[in-house]
Amino acid sequence: MYNKFAKVVSIAILLFTIPNNTLALNKDGLFTNLIRYSYPEVKVIEKDDTDTKDKQNEDQTTTSKETKTSKQFVNVYVGEDNIPTAKKSDNNDISLESAVYSSNLRVTNNKPQILIYHSHSCETYSDSPKGNYHSEDKDRSVMSVGCLLTNQLSNLGWGVIHSTTYHDSPSYNNSYKRSSQTIKSVMNQYDDVDITIDLHRDGLNISNETVKNNIHNKYTTTINGERVAKFFFVVGARNDDVTKVKKLADSLTQYAKKKYPDLIMPVVMKPYGRFNQSICDNALLVEVGSNGTTSAEAQASAKYLAEILDGYFKEQDIKNN
Repeated sequence: MYNKFAKVVSIAILLFTIPNNTLALNKDGLFTNLIRYSYPEVKVIEKDDTDTKDKQNEDQTTTSKETKTSKQFVNVYVGEDNIPTAKKSDNNDISLESAVYSSNLRVTNNKPQILIYHSHSCETYSDSPKGNYHSEDKDRSVMSVGCLLTNQLSNLGWGVIHSTTYHDSPSYNNSYKRSSQTIKSVMNQYDDVDITIDLHRDGLNISNETVKNNIHNKYTTTINGERVAKFFFVVGARNDDVTKVKKLADSLTQYAKKKYPDLIMPVVMKPYGRFNQSICDNALLVEVGSNGTTSAEAQASAKYLAEILDGYFKEQDIKNN
């Protein structure tokens, strides 16, 4: 680090003693060129200038990959220093103590291929009923499942980005519009991302304890003596790549059925949805459990979902880093 710092200082002195026409000495030009030369492992990226004004319909999102603009900023990758507190049990499974990150983005290595995010970040489980199962209780929400899925996929060798940006708070409207900005911003920074996972939980009308118990039984199963939440994939029928997205969801479902027949539920088609599924080559929307299942049951599913994703994408020759 000292040698690199000395190099930067030396270069800076040299640059200010040579004619201006040899290198742009504006604020962005000088700094970014110094960084490029002295820190080759740092990626200089271009900022997304997309208009952030919300549209009336949250599903009226752009469907093409974001083009880069000329405005630059420097992103210095600092490693895996933004991990929520987790602990391992005696059988080496990872469980969650806190899903609170120190910032809104965790990156597990400098060439991530998978982005996990939450268009409806406030979706909570049965043990957190505040706000009709919608609140910023991260430890009992879909964010905690995303945290554990990130851990499990990282243990399997994948580079993963997990975004804990709230896209549905303080306003639920246009949450898919806001999450599309997160996707494009991340993909603008990390060129290797080609799998996106929008992680949700299903939501049903729970009118009484009997209904809640019925929903719980429908959305859970037992694997290796452990009660876990079932999951399923959702496809938006209005997106431009619906055929490709449906094929991916069907293929993953069939793959999961071979490994854990009782864990996976059928693919759901939403006739009026887009769900940002045309932005990335491999776009998934997965519902893990429902508001009738507990956060612990949903978190317990993460290792099985990771195993399925890992095995499937390796078979498809989308290799981990």
